Amino acid sequence: MTTVQLKSEIHKAIDNVPENILPEILNYINSIQRQSTNKDLDKFIDKVFKEDDELLRRLAE
Repeated sequence: MTTVQLKSEIHKAIDNVPENILPEILNYINSIQRQSTNKDLDKFIDKVFKEDDELLRRLAE
């Protein structure tokens, strides 16, 4: 399935969800986005520590 098809199916499914469930779905989607952002940040921090290990050690002294 392509991204466009997946988004279309998600829209169709959301259209059939009861209104009182919509806030839960939105919270779930937002939590997934935050997790993704946190993982990207973690990867960046790990990369910095690996690449600048010697420099960081000297600064800490």
